[in-house]
Amino acid sequence: MRSKSYTVGFPKEWKRFFESHPKWMESYKLLHSTLEKLFIRKFEPEITADKVVFFLGRLCVEDFNEIFLLCANGYGFGGLKILRGLYERAITAGYISRNPKEAELFLEYHFIHKGKMLTNARKFFGNIEDQVDPKEISDAEEKYRLYKDKFKEPLCKKCKTYRTRFSWSTLDLLSMAKKANMDRLYFPGYYFPTLQTHATPSSLMSRIKVKDDGSVSFDEGSQPDWAENALVAGHNILLRVMFIQNEHFSLCLEDEIEDRCKDFMTIWGTAADKG
Repeated sequence: MRSKSYTVGFPKEWKRFFESHPKWMESYKLLHSTLEKLFIRKFEPEITADKVVFFLGRLCVEDFNEIFLLCANGYGFGGLKILRGLYERAITAGYISRNPKEAELFLEYHFIHKGKMLTNARKFFGNIEDQVDPKEISDAEEKYRLYKDKFKEPLCKKCKTYRTRFSWSTLDLLSMAKKANMDRLYFPGYYFPTLQTHATPSSLMSRIKVKDDGSVSFDEGSQPDWAENALVAGHNILLRVMFIQNEHFSLCLEDEIEDRCKDFMTIWGTAADKG
């Protein structure tokens, strides 16, 4: 009896993608080889910043592969949604690499997130002790009380009231991007992707099509142009991540990474200007 074969994705979109980008596979193999040298190696961190920079970079590689998977299947807007997280992680890695003392602050904000999560869980579910280990709850609440003052900001200077700030850093993302020398990618890597990630009129209107009779419907078709935009920007950001890793850990791979930059230009040509 012949076994069934299954396909996840859209072969017609794969065909269109690889026909449109005939040099992709060869360049992707070279890119993967360089990424292995950066991340598949003996890792011996000396300071906290080393761990944050390395593992954020490794997350960026995964983000990029997810963008590629979606974009090769025609999901341009899906690729943009992941692109936003890739850009944030790349910025954070670059900033902490240049400001290693702030790595501890970045990690300590985890306790703020966890404390807020428990507070919201109680609002929705009431008693959560029967679902979560009480010791885990008490530990999380204790650490939240311990660290929250580190992240307080003035709410009203006149009233002398404070609130817990919404980020681990006092800098907004664009300011951090400037310090990490990645602000040129702010619009393609963050601003427009954010409009697609959230419930915005832009995300709605980008999927509406007007028929000849004036009626409107949801556009179910693929988005190859946006797929290319997302992948170009993601590829560009990944190259920055590679430079960050090489510089931070003194891996002496700058010539090889420069070759990957040349591959980038070969693949995308004039489209590279979009990213």
